[in-house]
Amino acid sequence: MEPKAAPDEALPRDPRRTRRAGRTGPVAGAIEIPRDQLLLRIAEFLEADPAIALETVADTLGIAGFPTVQSGLAPLRGRRIADLVETQPDLDPKAAAIQLGYPTIPHRGAITIAERELHARSAKPCLQHTAVFLAAAGIAQEAQVEMRRPAGEHLAADQPAPALVRDECFGQQTATSCRHPIGKPTETAPEGEGIRCLASGLRSARKLLAALRGGRKGTNRPHIAP
Repeated sequence: MEPKAAPDEALPRDPRRTRRAGRTGPVAGAIEIPRDQLLLRIAEFLEADPAIALETVADTLGIAGFPTVQSGLAPLRGRRIADLVETQPDLDPKAAAIQLGYPTIPHRGAITIAERELHARSAKPCLQHTAVFLAAAGIAQEAQVEMRRPAGEHLAADQPAPALVRDECFGQQTATSCRHPIGKPTETAPEGEGIRCLASGLRSARKLLAALRGGRKGTNRPHIAP
């Protein structure tokens, strides 16, 4: 999840729509839209017209279609596809997109996002159970597990204090930063002092607790998924 921008930070405007006197900038009378309102505004358009075109939203709001509108429209459609598939398990994401009235070309990207969202949702209950177990044992704070997709197709989840990361590529490991336990996307697993790779697979909560309490368990060398 990307951190929210400051409320007064405005969305980038399309210079083709704001060019005047050889310079770029907001057109006279245009309303700047704070970044934290982007999804809300785009969701209003999507609610009124599921098949709305990216260009229509961009022209109406006076902002850039790529990547500004696209970065909001595709994830919104993807999550709504995932919501429908969860309530109607007989549907696949493509059928759900059609039922929701999404146009064919744009819904391809939304379907990919929906598949990733469904994958994350299916993995979260098990990881949340582990988080609750560790909190009850006094080794972690009680908190909701945060799911992220650092890069490509794999998932990562973290819980705070101490930071414990479960990465589909690199396994279960401790993190040196509780504030930012999941780092930037890289092709290699994190290594270094303070990082303990505990398992390549998904360990039971009890075995994971024992590994965390056992200072000699684990290694500073990553477990790479095949």
